[in-house]
Amino acid sequence: MSDIRLHWDNKDLTLRAAGALAYTWVGPNDGELKSAGLMGLSQQLPSRRSNTLVVGDGIDALLALDGTSDTLADKVRLVYIDPPFNTSADVHCYNDAMDRSMWLSMLRDRLVALRPHLSADASVWVHLDDSEVHRARLVMDEVFGEQAFVSSVIWQKKDTRDSRAAFSNNHDTILVYAPSGPRKWKVSRNLLAQGTAHLDNKDNDPRGPWSDAPFTAPGFRAAQQYPITTPSGKVLKPPRGRSWYATEATYLNLLADDRIWFPKNGSGSPRIKLFSEQLRGLVPFTVWGTSETGTNDNAKRHLMTLFPDKQVFDTPKPEELLERIIHIASKPGELIVDLFGGSGTTAAVAHKMRRRWLLVERNVQTVYDFTLPRLHAVINGADTAGVSGVTNWKGGGSFEIAYAPPSFGEPLSKKELSRVKALHEQFNDCEALLVAS
Repeated sequence: MSDIRLHWDNKDLTLRAAGALAYTWVGPNDGELKSAGLMGLSQQLPSRRSNTLVVGDGIDALLALDGTSDTLADKVRLVYIDPPFNTSADVHCYNDAMDRSMWLSMLRDRLVALRPHLSADASVWVHLDDSEVHRARLVMDEVFGEQAFVSSVIWQKKDTRDSRAAFSNNHDTILVYAPSGPRKWKVSRNLLAQGTAHLDNKDNDPRGPWSDAPFTAPGFRAAQQYPITTPSGKVLKPPRGRSWYATEATYLNLLADDRIWFPKNGSGSPRIKLFSEQLRGLVPFTVWGTSETGTNDNAKRHLMTLFPDKQVFDTPKPEELLERIIHIASKPGELIVDLFGGSGTTAAVAHKMRRRWLLVERNVQTVYDFTLPRLHAVINGADTAGVSGVTNWKGGGSFEIAYAPPSFGEPLSKKELSRVKALHEQFNDCEALLVAS
């Protein structure tokens, strides 16, 4: 491991939540970092089987869940976090202008708190822009090790141009780390589905359209060096330094099954026919365009449809982006965690994709205005946008909601918590009526 480290003020301290939205430095003389407990806002506390929304800070939520439930008994397969970018932007849902030392500790300490809960094949995706991403990578190197780095994904977040800027910035960066390292992790990650639009049926095969690939392989293999006679009568041998894709016996079986195609009117080199069910998935690129993974504007329009009477959430991410991340990095039933829940995109998509989820959001007003009603819209089938179509989502499922008080500073008032609890119960009552009817 490299001996190069990023240094910042108070790096030896821990940054903990203090009250509603503030932070405070905590040192070894401040006592043991203990949880202030977990307060249920549902009829029952979260459990190993439940999806969970926690109001509070990420560290407090993890410590509280450790002490009062078995929610994290199944290790976390995927972490996606979209923390404040620290750009000094004028946003009302969170603080986007932190002191840099505090921002770095905020990120590091929450990643450290997550680390013991990661499965052997887990991956951690951290979504940022140019403001802090280069420093964040050094922080992640320290937390997980340089060997855990997998990739930097470039996401095109918009397709409009800012003519006033020196460069029209239209991308974010998502840092991907896997504690097991990229070689081991790629064995368990999922490939992207290959589309069928490129398939053709050049010979009117009754089995339907097909793609094709060269019937050659790199290297010299004696058993795969034999002459092939094309339909035009031309005798071919493998190109220099290559072999035919399979032995002669396998080739003859494929030929008899009409699985070999000769281009150039029957005189070209043989190619193997591949039908849609035989196509291997695609290894993800590191650049993701708007046509595949949506834009910030798509995400805002989605929320405006769900909440037409509310000021739109500042920085939502499109469901298409999260669908791709969750598809690549997890399987149905596995646990997805997001410690900066915001408007709830991660949980909404995870729910539609039949994953378990743990979402943590500190701003109680955001929970009240967006996160909680959005998740209930997913459950009762009212959210038909986003990835509902591609996941065939019609509604269903449930989740628990709880509050993790800060270890330092004043907790949320009973009035604030009662508002959230009452809203949750109101939605539950409505869903019960829908089921009954």
